[in-house]
Amino acid sequence: MLDPENKLLWRAHVQRLEAEQIHDAMLAASGSLSAQVGGKTVPLRNREFVFNHTSKDATQYKALRRALYIPIIRNHLFDLLEQFDYPDPTMPTGSRNATVVAPQALIMMNSPFAAQSAQRLCAKLLSDNGIPEARVQDAYVALYGRPASPHDVTRALTFVRQQGDTPEAWTLLCHTLMSANEFMYLR
Repeated sequence: MLDPENKLLWRAHVQRLEAEQIHDAMLAASGSLSAQVGGKTVPLRNREFVFNHTSKDATQYKALRRALYIPIIRNHLFDLLEQFDYPDPTMPTGSRNATVVAPQALIMMNSPFAAQSAQRLCAKLLSDNGIPEARVQDAYVALYGRPASPHDVTRALTFVRQQGDTPEAWTLLCHTLMSANEFMYLR
């Protein structure tokens, strides 16, 4: 490469998606992003979403809508947003940090939201196509916006076969692909 450090600025720098974009991309890739516009962001009665050490927390983050509609409850922020540098809702913020830390990878691997998104993507892949190679291609297009290379297809199918070629194996593959850097970074 002639300019590996991009000093001549001839290409865009690699950028990580922001927290809301990652959330929305996970829903979009799994085919479960709601197109509903408008409405309430907090589907609870007044003050029901505020809690303290003695009251029940009624805040839920189960809606399949864009992150724009996620309620921002200061004392109970959505864990995915929190890990990916969502600004502190109690303070005015002029610019965001963009950290790369281990808990971000852990939340992608262990978050119920990520697991559910992977399950939805898997269900979509299994219902749309019976040919394993085509499923892998569909997963790569949905998650990365590009076709899978022959090497990608071989690795993915080897993984699925080693896991027993079950729906759970395909879900694991989807979850792994969704947790990869290529999903969260723009090149």
